[in-house]
Amino acid sequence: MRALLAEQFPSLAREDVRRLTTSGTEHEAFRVGNFLLRLPRDDDAEAGLAKEVQWLPRLTGAIPLELPEIAHMGTPTEVFPRTWTIHRWIEGEDASRRVLAGEVPGRWADQLAELVRAFGRFDLGAVPLSQWPVGGRGGPLSDRVDALATMDDPLAGRPDPSPVAGVIEAALAARPDPVDPVLLHADLIPGNLVVRGDRLVGLIDLGTLTTGVPAWDLTPAWWVLDRPGRTRFRPALGADDASWSWGRALAATQGLLAQWFYAPRHHPLAALGARAVQECLANG
Repeated sequence: MRALLAEQFPSLAREDVRRLTTSGTEHEAFRVGNFLLRLPRDDDAEAGLAKEVQWLPRLTGAIPLELPEIAHMGTPTEVFPRTWTIHRWIEGEDASRRVLAGEVPGRWADQLAELVRAFGRFDLGAVPLSQWPVGGRGGPLSDRVDALATMDDPLAGRPDPSPVAGVIEAALAARPDPVDPVLLHADLIPGNLVVRGDRLVGLIDLGTLTTGVPAWDLTPAWWVLDRPGRTRFRPALGADDASWSWGRALAATQGLLAQWFYAPRHHPLAALGARAVQECLANG
């Protein structure tokens, strides 16, 4: 890290470098002064970072939370062979600890609804179709269910969808009205939300940005909120029964996969996934 800074951002080369332990999975993260340094771990993470670089300027001012302004785009070198970034630090902590402790202020529901509305009303027509973000999420629920059947992992084995089978079946029986695709964050989980006091203040990861079915961005109802929060979040968005059912099933499958994949790796995302599944099963 110091070698990269000395070569490409020398004004930070003598600052203390602190490696961060977070629930993130795609980047090595460091804090240096008032900056966040992110180094992608693989090709997919690097592609997601490139997407962020392209879309952050378009979303700044359109999204009601602070976004991680890019201060420097690092180029590949012999020291580190991928593109990397330096971002302005957003003061606060990610929401993971608060969510797992059951400390979820009611106002988060209102803020999340405002955030989801902001993504949904972004004018995709102002962006050439060839530049629309693409990702592995955003499609119909059936695609997600089909993918479950083909997954396998050397440590985790194959995922068992039976704990959330009832949630999935109910959602597959529901059919949301067809709508034009909308811009989706597609990963509104606690680790991507920055908290100061009792307010959500920042959104720190846009690597999953894509377009598709609006129900994908209903998932924080179960990943972040509790039952009282959901009673505020849903009416604020006007989600109908079918869309709500899809959002619940998408949150459940995402939680199931997080718990399945990360538990044997002793990664904090496993606990967040397990909590999301519990919320999906406890009530709608």
